[in-house]
Amino acid sequence: MNASADTDMEVLPEESPAWKEVYFHPKAVARRMKKHHRKMQRMGLFSWPRQTHILDLCCGTGEALRILRNAGFTRLSGLDVTIDPELKHENWLDIKAGDSRALHYPDASFDAIVCMHSLHHLGGVEGIRAALGEAWRVLKPGGRVALTDHYDSLQLRFAFWACRQSWLTWPSFGLRAFKRQLDEEWPYLSEYIDAWPQVQAVMNGLGPMRIELDAKGPFFFYWTAVKK
Repeated sequence: MNASADTDMEVLPEESPAWKEVYFHPKAVARRMKKHHRKMQRMGLFSWPRQTHILDLCCGTGEALRILRNAGFTRLSGLDVTIDPELKHENWLDIKAGDSRALHYPDASFDAIVCMHSLHHLGGVEGIRAALGEAWRVLKPGGRVALTDHYDSLQLRFAFWACRQSWLTWPSFGLRAFKRQLDEEWPYLSEYIDAWPQVQAVMNGLGPMRIELDAKGPFFFYWTAVKK
């Protein structure tokens, strides 16, 4: 999911085989499908017209795209630095390998941009600024950007501390798997959390917009804006 660029920005390291083993595990994929559906519903995605042309940035193994297809959406595109092998053969999907910080799409190509849990993978505030700036560029006027990821809070910091303790995570496969991912992500995830006010400023400073949703759950924010 990390971007490896053909830009002048720093090339971000690819996740390790151990991280990928956890991320691609069928139990992890099934768990994300279930959780993504609830989060997408909260962001209002299922109220959009079914002909909405949607780009899923950093689409990973395609859970959000499959959920959208199952909900009746017919114009779906995905982009990630490497394409999941199973997604390559889906004839309902236009998928490309690429860097979200330098999109190879013309201006105003999409009706909506979705990004699920990937901002913290993009190389800090400047990487997020570049990726969201590109998303804004390829978004049509009147189109929507829908984002969700972690935000800074005391409960999140405590949860992450707990999930990094082996003695607290050993009883559950899900917790053990999450700890393996979290241990690898922690250096850049912790920087992202510390920089949360700047990340918010980037989101709100993309351009003229109407914010449809700006909400927070215990561990995630949900943000949807319409480009004016």
